[in-house]
Amino acid sequence: MFSTWFSKQDKPSKPQSQPMYTPITKHYVFNETGNIMLCATADSIQSFDTDLKSAFVDISVFFAAMTKAVTSTTNPVTGKPFSIFNYQAVKNILVESGLFIETNVEEGTFSHDGVGNALGKALFQHVLNREFSEKQLPFAKSMFNGMQYQRAKMAEQSEMTEAQQQLCRSGSIFFIGELLMGVPQTSAILLSIEPQSIAQSTGDTESDWQDLFSLAGLDEDKHQPKHIVRHWKFKKRTYLFVPPQFISHAVAGLGEQSNIDFEEYSRKLAQSITPNHSVS
Repeated sequence: MFSTWFSKQDKPSKPQSQPMYTPITKHYVFNETGNIMLCATADSIQSFDTDLKSAFVDISVFFAAMTKAVTSTTNPVTGKPFSIFNYQAVKNILVESGLFIETNVEEGTFSHDGVGNALGKALFQHVLNREFSEKQLPFAKSMFNGMQYQRAKMAEQSEMTEAQQQLCRSGSIFFIGELLMGVPQTSAILLSIEPQSIAQSTGDTESDWQDLFSLAGLDEDKHQPKHIVRHWKFKKRTYLFVPPQFISHAVAGLGEQSNIDFEEYSRKLAQSITPNHSVS
């Protein structure tokens, strides 16, 4: 009986179900300031034709024009030029440009126990919802410095109204050009984060609440993390970017009239949602 028991074959295990979605390996590259990120799959890189390059170049052109517009305009609250790290100034330009469609607004909490580059990389991976291997993001500290400087300008003003406070909020913008299996998409992510950490439980002490910008600016070789998990609130707006050249090239195939422009086509789509009601 024992020999039979010991020699008993295990029941064949059931084959594990394979995931229905398997991510494709993607390649990322940032510009020097980190404001523009290009993403492509390996097969897409081989077919990176002129039209697609033109669509991505539009991001760089718009970013340059936006930067010039922001930094050459005086903030009525501070009496000094706006900064590219001014959340409200950038948001107003995106909305008024007519080239961006807001697709999502997310409010959440980011948590981490590190300092320096590790903290910066973790935040941007969380916000952009991507993993950037083990390499550091060299632009992270300069972005935090820019947001910190913007927030310091706000602190210099006393007794501001709510509208004035909005004109001094800090933030950062990311333009993303993606080419996935030959299909292009361009978007923008506008980030605003409260640098003062918040308590998540009654066990958190006041000494654990530290400024995100200060922690991210630390040198990891000189300041070892204390493994205290801190939490920061953030707000993230996502926009779909529709370049003018891409509109004229691609919209024609969506409707019956080959010469219809983007605004007219959008209006017709809106009418189809509520056909018995006028769209204001």
